[in-house]
Order: sequence, then structure tokens, then C-alpha cells
Amino acid sequence: MDIWDKLYNEALKVQNRRTISPFIDAGGVAAAILTKKGNIYVGVCIDTASTLGMCAERQR
Repeated sequence: MDIWDKLYNEALKVQNRRTISPFIDAGGVAAAILTKKGNIYVGVCIDTASTLGMCAERQR
């Protein structure tokens, strides 16, 4: 398995669309990053009605 497959699979593990409240959804998009030290970090998007949510790539 190459690193792109590994990153994809790690992101896929946390991607799970869910409704937090009538105004907030999370998990529609997931991302994984690889650090120079070899650590993998994942995150999911948080969408809010006020558009002040967070992108999956920005988590951590």
C-alpha cells in the first residue's frame, strides 16, 4: 500500500456525516495529512448555518 492509499483509508475511517444540531453538520468531508516525522493526523469538516464552520484540512 502506498502512502496515498494509507492517507485515504485513514480519512475514510473518520468520515461519517452526522447532524450535531439543526444548525450544525459534521463529517461530510474528511482529510488526512502526513507530517515530516511520519505522523498522520485526520480531521472532518464542521458545517454551520452561519458559515463559520471548519474545513477538514484545518483540524488538529
